[in-house]
Amino acid sequence: MATEINNFDVIIVGGGTAGLVVASRLSEEPGLQVLILEAGQDLPQLPERLIQAVLTPAANSQLYKSPVDWDLKTVPQTNLGGREIGFPQGKILGGSSGINGLSFTASAKVVVDGWAELGNPGWEWPAFSQSLAKTYTVAKTTLSSAKSSDGSQGPLKVAYADDYKGGWPKVWADTIESLGFPGTQDTLTGQAAGGLAIPDTVDPASGIRSYAANAYLSPEVRGRANLTVITGVEVNKILLDRSSSGGVRDVVATGVEFTDPTTGTTKTVTARREVIISAGAFGSPKILELSGIGDARRFGADNVVVDIPGVGENLQNHPMTTVSFQVSDAAPSTKDAFLRAAIQQDLQVLGGPMKEYIEHHTGPFASSGVTSAAQLPLPGLDTPEGKKEIESLLSKTGAAAGESSFAVAHEKFVRSILLSPSEASGYYIFGPAYAAFNPDGTSAPPPLDGSEDNYITIVFVLAHPLSRGSTHVVDAGADQKLAIDPGFLSHPLDLEIMARHVRFIEQGLVATEPLSQWVKPNGKRAVGAPEAGALKDLDEVKKFIKDRAIGAHHFTGSCSMLPRELGGVVDPQLRVYGTANLRVVDASVVPLAPRANPQATVYGVAEHASTLIKESLFSR
Repeated sequence: MATEINNFDVIIVGGGTAGLVVASRLSEEPGLQVLILEAGQDLPQLPERLIQAVLTPAANSQLYKSPVDWDLKTVPQTNLGGREIGFPQGKILGGSSGINGLSFTASAKVVVDGWAELGNPGWEWPAFSQSLAKTYTVAKTTLSSAKSSDGSQGPLKVAYADDYKGGWPKVWADTIESLGFPGTQDTLTGQAAGGLAIPDTVDPASGIRSYAANAYLSPEVRGRANLTVITGVEVNKILLDRSSSGGVRDVVATGVEFTDPTTGTTKTVTARREVIISAGAFGSPKILELSGIGDARRFGADNVVVDIPGVGENLQNHPMTTVSFQVSDAAPSTKDAFLRAAIQQDLQVLGGPMKEYIEHHTGPFASSGVTSAAQLPLPGLDTPEGKKEIESLLSKTGAAAGESSFAVAHEKFVRSILLSPSEASGYYIFGPAYAAFNPDGTSAPPPLDGSEDNYITIVFVLAHPLSRGSTHVVDAGADQKLAIDPGFLSHPLDLEIMARHVRFIEQGLVATEPLSQWVKPNGKRAVGAPEAGALKDLDEVKKFIKDRAIGAHHFTGSCSMLPRELGGVVDPQLRVYGTANLRVVDASVVPLAPRANPQATVYGVAEHASTLIKESLFSR
């Protein structure tokens, strides 16, 4: 029997990246009693080694497969050789913002405008960018184009770790300029094609990670009498009342049932006004389905209170792969020695950087190490022959008969980008070190054979995949198991586009000055990568992708903000269709995946949602 605890005006299920933003903003209103329920623990409740790993910018890999990681994996991926791909998801107050790679990259303007064009008025770039600006303050920059004086005074601290005037950041920027694009743009402006400077979510004053829990739940916010945070509990379902009263025909969310796993105690809490699910791209559709909101054809009409077939569908993620290149001895210094020492716990090498980090909050421990990238159009569009090839390719991979209206709209959007020389279909991340992944998605360490080789790595991320998948509950019992199927490369165009971009890494980027002068001819590559010169063969590239590509940790779309007839789950107010007071606010509502890392997008969505929810609550 469930025990009832105090009533609240608003219950937020999930204290992650989005949930804490909403909780912080709603609790600014002293008349609202706000409750957060989070499965993970708060930072002070963790062992000291995990606390330090969360706070130290360069230590996030130590958090994977730890108690602060849900440690999920996909079902076997047909188009990736049947491989199951593992990936982390944050299980901590602050969610994935507490364990991620720190990159703060705004979505492209064209993508956000695409959300609105799909039937979401009020979500156009001018409005959304204002919400995004509420999230952050640029705490450190030497980048002339960075938005350091745009008036942004958000809780989150972001910092540009490099000055982009020397070393590898300048080599990368100059290479992009040699290809005819801007070399170093500010990602926070929503710019299109060209090189990007990527800020980290790091507070340079302290050298620690800035994330939802220490940014949006400051001591002042935590001290609010109208905000309650309960951690270490797992929500079983939303309590729904399907009876009509007062002329309201929609189902009403009356509260939440949750369990404390340590004691097995089940409790209920009542919501007087709203229930907001912010459990992420997997947790949110899971909770909806366990509550009886989902596809009646899948779960049976008797088990479904609100029939919404789109719940758990439209799951999107970026397929990605890496290629590392050995560089000459005369090249600018890389971070390979630091990485090898970190893996081997070589304190002789690590002592200096540790001292620098402790005393000055600088050095390799103080940043993610990923500060440069580029968003580039499909290679070949700049020549008549190349454009003709692309048009021919697109004509052979059109929308299949019987595809949903959203699939047709999605394909139209992606095709417009593929044919535009000023928009980007590929996202290239540059790193001055060896980096590779095993076929199961785990990181592959650099060679530890005593060699002192140095590398650069280019990570390719397919920015606008057409493949979409799903995530659904397959066991509603105690384990509540999920079947997560991103459907990587299930659309034939994705492999074709990805292969041409990956080929361009060798044939274009590292063949262009000044990057080309530092890459060692016929040098070593990362494990599993084709030998030097092999990437010119498109069939070889496709084989490499199928054998080694994995998914980025960028899942979105599983509770999409779309019209219901297009497969949507929530409306532009983020209210679940068929309900009066149940909303979803997190990455799952994003209908078109952002071009790169989704962290900034999720913060922006949460700020935008907070404004909408406040307006709704205080207009009644």
